[in-house]
Amino acid sequence: MEHYMPQIFWHDRKALLSVDLHKTVKNNKYKIVTSSVQKEVRIWQFEFENTEKLPVAPLAVTFLANLSGHNSAINQVKFSPNSEQNLLASGDCDGRITIWQMNDSPPPPPKDELPPNKENWIRFKILNHDSDVSALCWNPDGTQIASVSNDDCLYVHNALTAKRMFVLRNFRHFPNGICWDPLGKYIITMSADRKMDIVDAIKGQRIKHFSSAELPLKQLQIQNSLEDKKLFKLFHDDQLFSFQRGVVFSPNGELVVAPSAHLELGSSDLFGLYVFKREDLAKDSPSAFYPTTKPTFLIKFSPVVFNLLDSATNFLGLPYRLVWAALTQDTVYFYDSQHQHPIGIVDNIHYNSLTDAAWSSDGIVLAVSSLEGYCSFIKFKIDVWGTKIIDPVPVCVSPSLIEEKKKKRKSLATVSVVEEEKEIAPVAVVAKSPFRKEAPPAKAVTPLTKYFKIDKNEPGKGSPKETTVVENQEEPVAREKKRIQLVTLND
Repeated sequence: MEHYMPQIFWHDRKALLSVDLHKTVKNNKYKIVTSSVQKEVRIWQFEFENTEKLPVAPLAVTFLANLSGHNSAINQVKFSPNSEQNLLASGDCDGRITIWQMNDSPPPPPKDELPPNKENWIRFKILNHDSDVSALCWNPDGTQIASVSNDDCLYVHNALTAKRMFVLRNFRHFPNGICWDPLGKYIITMSADRKMDIVDAIKGQRIKHFSSAELPLKQLQIQNSLEDKKLFKLFHDDQLFSFQRGVVFSPNGELVVAPSAHLELGSSDLFGLYVFKREDLAKDSPSAFYPTTKPTFLIKFSPVVFNLLDSATNFLGLPYRLVWAALTQDTVYFYDSQHQHPIGIVDNIHYNSLTDAAWSSDGIVLAVSSLEGYCSFIKFKIDVWGTKIIDPVPVCVSPSLIEEKKKKRKSLATVSVVEEEKEIAPVAVVAKSPFRKEAPPAKAVTPLTKYFKIDKNEPGKGSPKETTVVENQEEPVAREKKRIQLVTLND
């Protein structure tokens, strides 16, 4: 692991708010985009120069383009996952989302003291919120954008036509974290109201939320309590100092990792992050908890999947190994799916708070931005995490999070007796997960059994209702019609 912090004023000594890396790596050259409070988006290129004279390859950074058009600080920037489209989205504090597209025409001459642009990025589409854009994300194929704002709304737009697909309102406190399911089924948001919501990505309906869980007090070492269990809030309140709550799916959608975990245990606080298994999203509690010393605000997965290590532990029970980074105010933690503890820690790399991070598509570089105006680059040797898996992993099973509606009763106008249609209880189909086709090499530890209540009843199971059959029921006698007499009053 190598750390680089080039002495570059990325935005003229202004605080950096967001950073992202392009999905395409050409000739070991990476493209990076940065944003700040300076109202501009800047695109750069960096590479690690090959030299035999130095033990560590030096980092070379090249300026590519300066994109102006925002009138306020830019909170987030994201490259499209579809590298062929060459699209870039940026959201600012005025509620504007600008979609930029790289053009083949020569760039215009610079209007300020900056060097001339080497790439020509033009404004492609403009989207609008009523207040600050706090977070945004692309769908897997790069055709739609989901964004959340201080106006307490979730918007989903078609990125190619700017058409608004749906709006989800009524967040109690503004959402500031969002991610799109790699399988395209869900959108997950996190809000300052201490909730994590799961939204149907097609219908735009809120289908589940996580906010609290019932925890055993004895296992949490809370003494002198008359209760065995107590309901605890899962996430940190709005006093958490962070620009975002970066919840994220794993690259193949089998896990959801949420930051800002906060358990108030008497006079002490327990911070960390939660892991939710996709197959267990119908449950009311996380699948695992990873503790940290300070509150986390951002999670970023490495896009590379690794073979399992020859270890006796396999904490999450996956047949392969995933690696992710978790950011606190001053520390970067590295976790994997095999261990409950961190496998790496990088701290004290900046004087001011960290703000954002992004992995390269080859999993070699993690870029980290900070409020002091500098970017750090953490470079890995890919084999430090294990052997890379090239073959695609199996697709996960998605739980049924939407309850089936009961059938309506049918009424016949010609028959006086109304027969109720029998309600057929939904049958829970227990399908084996593709992750369980082959047993992992080590026994999987059941995480969080001491923290969270486990519901033994399988979700979706029901029991058929009893129906009463009434025999020999007489038909009602038809009443005779009464004649109405018309009386005329004379003057």
